[in-house]
Amino acid sequence: MRTVYLQLESDVRELVEHGYCDRRLRPAREWAEPDRYGGVEVHIVEDARGNLVGFLCPDCATKGDK
Repeated sequence: MRTVYLQLESDVRELVEHGYCDRRLRPAREWAEPDRYGGVEVHIVEDARGNLVGFLCPDCATKGDK
């Protein structure tokens, strides 16, 4: 798991509209909150090659769930 910062408006909109937590299937619109600059800090899950395979909500990320 790694934390990244999404800055592009299209990336943030895509996450909020279609993203979810891979652990609890909780929609991103419930936990992804853009900051004052419009960006969102998200916790991503990667495969062995470093490819993005999903997201974790802050609750799952802080508990160390993968």
